[in-house]
Amino acid sequence: MCRLKTFVVNLVIIALVIGAYTVFSLHRQRSVDESRVVIYLIESTPTDFYLVPVERQIKGPLSPASAVQALLNGPLEHEDLLASVPKGTKLLDLTVRDSLATANFSPEITDDFGGGSLMEAYLVEAIVKTLTEFPDVERVQILVDGAIIESIGGHILITHPLQR
Repeated sequence: MCRLKTFVVNLVIIALVIGAYTVFSLHRQRSVDESRVVIYLIESTPTDFYLVPVERQIKGPLSPASAVQALLNGPLEHEDLLASVPKGTKLLDLTVRDSLATANFSPEITDDFGGGSLMEAYLVEAIVKTLTEFPDVERVQILVDGAIIESIGGHILITHPLQR
């Protein structure tokens, strides 16, 4: 009987160790596979618009490019928010060097822009704020199809790197 108790106790201890290891491994894997990033979308009220921070869960490693992709994906279906970047815009390239992020967007960012100085300011600010959430990014240069352009909609000058 004593051997049976010892066997059962050892079996329970082994099961607890295996269970704890499994839980720890799953938690560690989840934290590697999913990271959080802050992007900026537009909230519409009856009287005004506001740029608001929104947290997104990113699968895989967190990077400035994955954050911008989350920004380009826009609001989730259940969110009562507006996209800050025109739908269909693609990130063609993004590099970070010497605290400068250079983000190259497809022509849809200008071609499909709806207009207005406030919306243009929010578009530019959303890109800059999303990228400067990363500690190694202080300035952002926005390119369209590989070129520096004067502005996206005629109101906000983007010929030089921008800061928060």
